[in-house]
Parts: sequence; C-alpha cells; structure tokens
Amino acid sequence: MSLNPFSDEAFASLSHLLAFDNHATRKACLDLMATDPIFIPRYNIPLELERELALQRLQRIADCGFLSVFDFEKNPLNVFAVHEMAGMVDGSTATKMTVQWNLFGGTVIKLGTERHRYLLPGIDTLENIGCFALTELGYGNNAIEMETTAVFDEKTRQFVINTPSILSQKYWITNSAVHAKWAVVFAQTYVHGINEGIHAIIVRIREDNMAPSKGVTIEDMGIKQECNGVDNGKLWFKDVRVPVENLLNRYSNIDEQNRFTSSIKNRRGRFLKVADQLLSGRLAIASMCLGGTKTCLSIAFRYANSRFAVGATGKSDTPILAYQLQQRALLPLLANTVALNIGLNYCKSRWANQAPNDGPEVVRLCCVIKPLVTWNCERVATVCRERCGGQGYLSVNRFASFIGFSHAGMTAEGDNSVLMQKVAKELLADVKTGAVQLPVIPDADKALTWDIGIPNNLLKLFSLREQILLKELEINMSEKMKNGASLFVVWMTQESDTIQALARAHGERIVLEQVLIRIDQLKGGAKILLQTLGLLYALNQLDAYLAWYLTNHLVSIESASRLQPLIREVVASLAPQSIRIVDALGVDPRVLFAPIANVPPSDSWVNFNASNNKGELLSDVTVGFRKSKL
Repeated sequence: MSLNPFSDEAFASLSHLLAFDNHATRKACLDLMATDPIFIPRYNIPLELERELALQRLQRIADCGFLSVFDFEKNPLNVFAVHEMAGMVDGSTATKMTVQWNLFGGTVIKLGTERHRYLLPGIDTLENIGCFALTELGYGNNAIEMETTAVFDEKTRQFVINTPSILSQKYWITNSAVHAKWAVVFAQTYVHGINEGIHAIIVRIREDNMAPSKGVTIEDMGIKQECNGVDNGKLWFKDVRVPVENLLNRYSNIDEQNRFTSSIKNRRGRFLKVADQLLSGRLAIASMCLGGTKTCLSIAFRYANSRFAVGATGKSDTPILAYQLQQRALLPLLANTVALNIGLNYCKSRWANQAPNDGPEVVRLCCVIKPLVTWNCERVATVCRERCGGQGYLSVNRFASFIGFSHAGMTAEGDNSVLMQKVAKELLADVKTGAVQLPVIPDADKALTWDIGIPNNLLKLFSLREQILLKELEINMSEKMKNGASLFVVWMTQESDTIQALARAHGERIVLEQVLIRIDQLKGGAKILLQTLGLLYALNQLDAYLAWYLTNHLVSIESASRLQPLIREVVASLAPQSIRIVDALGVDPRVLFAPIANVPPSDSWVNFNASNNKGELLSDVTVGFRKSKL
C-alpha cells in the first residue's frame, strides 16, 4: 500500500471536516492565544499566581466575546468549539471555562426564567463568576442521595440552606476557592415539610469585596496532581437564607400563595432535569481533552521529525520519525484521534439538534463519547511523552500537564467507567423494548471469510461484537437472577467486565460508522486520507480485541495472522504524510509553545538549550499579567 503525494486541498478538506463548525471563531481564538503573552506557559510559579494566570487567560477569552452563555440559545456548537481551542493551550483555563459557561451559566439560562436573566451578561464578562455546587463529599456518583437541604420558610418566603454533616459539604467545586461570587446549589428541597426532591437554587457565596457571604464557609482544596490554576473548593452552608425567587423555576415553582407546583411529577425526574447540564458538560470535557490530545500529537510528531539519531551510516542523520518504532507508536494514536474527533462531532451535533424523542439516545451518546475521548487523551499524552524520551519528561515540553489534564477529564462530569455502566444499562433496556434497533448483519454466518482490509467488513465485525456482548450480558443476568441473585448483585459484582466491554463496543461501532459516513462525503485525496486513517483506527480496535474475535469464531486464524502485517503496511503508507495530517488537526503551531515542537518563543529545542533558562520559556513569569480585579 502506498499513498501518492496529496494536494494542499486534500489536507485542507480533512482539516475543515475535523473542525466541523464555527471555523472563524476557532481561528480567532487561536490567534488570540498565539499573540497575547498571557498564554505563554510558565511552570515554577506559586499556586496563587497559577490561579491568577488561569483567570486572566479566561478573562482575555471573555473580553473577545468568543463564547457566550447565550450560545446555548443561538449557537450551542460554538461552546464546544471554544472549549477545544482552550484545551489546546491550558487545561486549567478550559476547566474554569466549562464551569463558568456550561455548568453555571448553562444551568441558569436553561433552568431559570426571566427573573434570573439579570445574571447572564455578567457571566459572559466574568463579573458574575459562578460555580456548580452539586457534588458532596459523601455523594459523588449517587448525588440523588445528597444531604444538603433547602427548607422553604413560608413566613419570609426564603429558602434556608444547610449542609448538616461532613459528608454533605459541597466538594471539588471549581471556581469556589478564590474566584466565584455565585453558586448554583443543589439541595433536597422541603416545602411545607415535604421533600419535593433536588432543585437548583442560586446562592451568593461572596460579597463584592470577595468576603464569604453570611453563613457560607469556603475552604481551599489546595494542590492537585495537575490543573492547579483551577481553584477547587469545599462549601458549607449554615442557615443561609436566599429569597424564593432564587429557585431556578422553569420546571418547579412556588407561587405567591406559597404553593409548590412542578411539571415533573416524581423526585427522580426532577433531579435528572436539574442535573441535565452534565450532558453538555461531558461534551465540553471531551472537546477540551480532544484539544489537548491534538497538541500532544503535534508536539510529538514535530519533535520526531526534527530529532536526528543513528542512521544506516552510523551517523546521527536520520529523524526518529523514520523509525518503525516511532511510527507504530504514534500513527495508530493519530488515526484513533481523527476517528474520535469525527465521533465527537456527531455526538455534539445530535445533542445540539435533538428532536423531542431523541433524549435517551443523546444521553447514551454523551455518556459514551466522553470516556472514549478522555481515555484516548491519556494514552496519547503518555505514549507521546515516552516517545519523546527525556525531552518529553521536561515540564516545558507540556506532556506532563496533559497527562494530568486527561485524568481530570476521565473523572469530571461522571467517572468514565461509571458512565459506561449507564450506557450499557440503558442500551440493554432500550433494545429489550425495541426502542433501539441494532444494525442487521445479514451475512454474519460468513464472517470468517470477510477481508479485514475492507473497512465495511470491519464495521460489521464491530456490530457483531456489540450484539454478541449484549446478548451475553442479557443471558448471564437472566440466568443468575433466576438462580436467586438480585439485580444489584449481578450487575455490580458479577458482570462488570461484560458491561464495560459492551459499552465500549457500542461507542466504537458508532465512531467507525460515522467515519465511514464522512468518507462517503469526501472526494479525491481527502477521501483517500480518511479511508486510510479510518482503516487504521478499525484495525487498531480489531487488534485490541483479537482474542475475543478468535474465540467467538468471527475472525479466522488466517485473517488474524494477517492483521499485524496489515497494520504495519497501513502505518508505513501514512508515515510520509504524517506531519501534514497532524497539521490538519487544526492546532496553530504558534500555540504549541513546547521547545521540542520548534516553535516560538524558543524556535527550536536546540536554541532553547543554548542558555540557562531553568526550564522556563520566560525569564519574567509575570509577562502579560494585568492588574487583577479581585
């Protein structure tokens, strides 16, 4: 297999496809981050300065108006586009962004009514920095059991908010330790002594002088593994009173006669509705981690193309990118990232344009794509670090920060593996009821004869894996429950491996499906490029599960023995085009910043090492700072 040289148009078409939307805003955002010195990374700085740095970066983005809380009403895909751009440069800034505009702002605009819209302009300008107080120390994945209470006092028409125990403290609350004045607080809401379920209430947590509001205790969570520009905090409430108007009342309300009404009839439904912004939050996290993934690949490939080591003559005259070792490590990750980019684009589009009956499917899509993208981010960052050797271990070359950033993404807005449980559970239920129809494979009995070099055959194998795992899970659960085991015991203690495998298979099938759809929409060189990348993605997954396919008699011994040579062949065909494919990911080289990427401000890793810079790009780490508003 060989790929002929491609025109600039082919790579431009691929880049346009991957960017997907809001192209002008993406470019403008990258231009800002490339030219404003506040975005130049700095490393050995105090925690307070690191937090101020993240805030000032966020302020520059806000000042340019690149995203708005009103985008949720007018242009929701733009929210994710700017998250991806921010994720290319700084995980801390991206994290503060997703809480300010998605979790805090998005919740206010979606759950609130006209009486709450006074907050929205200040959310865009950062005059009203807010946080999302859902998680409690004792109630992470089981937030519906939270202990924080909001008791309605009908005499004063106020809610009285309390965190009654250590376990009920609001925990891991981004923006709360230093910067936020407001919180959307989730609490068990009592009206006339009746628990009406969890509702969202706007609470002032700091005054204009940044002192904590009456009854509010704020504690700083301190240093973390990474993303220390994010001021995570713990919140406690002691008899904090807020007016009844602070209830976000789109679905539940207390009228002038103190009567509680809700368009959602049960308490679980009310919780799911008020926590709905976590769905777009998962897409936002996937978007910003995708941005970080692209930066890692861009740095690693640029270094591999410029780092010369031993060649056939024994001299250091051969770029390490020419080595099969480097190609086999990096090119499969590049193919996986391109495929997941297309899969994420599909999920974002489905979320932004969903019809009333699309809800369950959109939930599954949001829950499956976040794990796939963030797990890939971690793998890419780790392998790129390793393949860049000692240079990759230096903080200034950025892989360390992206490894930590990926771990934040793997945990935030739902632990990845827990989300996969939700995907498998709802897929199983919807297939049983007929709400979901899985693809029909009419020639499944001929699977052993399929050519694994044909992407459509690989899609059929992906579909069969998903369907067999679903059937296996269904049968195993039925048999074990017939023998007396409870649903909880079977699900939580006996079938976890199958549950996780099914959810992954479901997501990976959707991703490949979308890649093949996009291939059909392209022409010329762009079509060939994506065909080859899509084939490599599919072969990567087949290789990962090869033992399963063999034991389930879906892949023959002959095909299995052909798999590794075929992967090597595809990798070798892509290698000459790899730098241009990486450029098509859409990362402006000016925002890579890593010396080993051979970009400003050092211009090359050789130049960077010509002076005693102590591992910093800047001799003055306060370059670009403005006077803080705080």
